Amino acid sequence: MNVPATLIPFTRKIDDIISTTIEATIVLAGQIEAALGEFQGDDHKLLLDPAVKRAIQEHIKETLNLTPYCSGSGFASHIEGSHEEKEYWLLEWWYKKADGVKKVNLDLDQATQQRLDFRTFEWFKDAQENGKAYIHGPYVDYVCNTSYTLTSAMPVYFHQRFIGVAAIDVLVSEVEEELLPLFNNHKVVLTNLDQRIIFSTYPKYRVGELLNAAGAVEVYKTEYCTLYELIKNGP
Repeated sequence: MNVPATLIPFTRKIDDIISTTIEATIVLAGQIEAALGEFQGDDHKLLLDPAVKRAIQEHIKETLNLTPYCSGSGFASHIEGSHEEKEYWLLEWWYKKADGVKKVNLDLDQATQQRLDFRTFEWFKDAQENGKAYIHGPYVDYVCNTSYTLTSAMPVYFHQRFIGVAAIDVLVSEVEEELLPLFNNHKVVLTNLDQRIIFSTYPKYRVGELLNAAGAVEVYKTEYCTLYELIKNGP
């Protein structure tokens, strides 16, 4: 498909947001795996070692400081139980504030984490099932920021065993701030591959809604999203 010349800056910015976020998530997953490899032991309970937790936290904070667009980052893990031991949930999540990087204060004792159960979250499930980087959203993140969010996720392995997911959040409001100055009077809608709206320059089409593609022409598509130009406003 041919992208209109006036939309090329727009599609380049979309590509930059996606590639920057995906690459940073892949790097973070690799850093967590490498950090685990620096400590003695081959049991997944190594994640509970305070020194390991501190190492993971430093990589998360570094990711936030070095990655544009992102608002939060972290690592979520679920350790399966056995006859001898209970299952265990682990969440390290940090976010950007005006005065620096802060840890999300969720009071995540085991009872609270079990009610959250990351295994039911799409970004956790898809990363685990497909074994590669994945972007989920837009969705309202009721756990951390209560805002429309895109989450990039990458599985983390320890001795070839899945142990969790490294993730980065991008607020949809941040995407809007980046894209709005570039739309050049085009009426466009950006959706995920399920046609759920991420961004629109036309008020009729709201974030989170499903796009009725009638009256819209696909002008650009990536592995993660599709850009449509509206050819009529509808009723």
